[in-house]
Amino acid sequence: MNQTQMTHSKRQPRRRPRPGQEGLTLIEILVVVAILGLIAGIVGIQVANSLSDAKRDSADLQMNRFSEALDLYKIKYNRYPNTAEGLPALKNPPGGRKPIMETIPKDPWNNDYVYVSPGTHNPSKYDLLSKGEDGVADTDDDIKNW
Repeated sequence: MNQTQMTHSKRQPRRRPRPGQEGLTLIEILVVVAILGLIAGIVGIQVANSLSDAKRDSADLQMNRFSEALDLYKIKYNRYPNTAEGLPALKNPPGGRKPIMETIPKDPWNNDYVYVSPGTHNPSKYDLLSKGEDGVADTDDDIKNW
């Protein structure tokens, strides 16, 4: 072995860091990780609340669209579809006529909208509701047209 190989094979002693250049301690790293976890938790809650609000807004918009289509149905056929015909009557009107709606969407929680005509709450029109997030009718999270 020559001289250069011998000097490279020896381990160099570690240099001491200069004052002010020491690394982070484990406690400091844990504090930073805990703070980042708290921030992520707060942001996650806000995102979840926004998603829930967006679904409610979407259900409101869909119900408005149904209301417009049902009013158009009444103008064309001089009546609202009865409960048995339901919302599908907007897609398949009587006499094979042109549909008022191409599709009948489900609510944002993938449940069918509930349609009753004549309505219990709107006797001269109809009742329309989304069962909301829990999928159960007559609970606080329902979205109704009355």
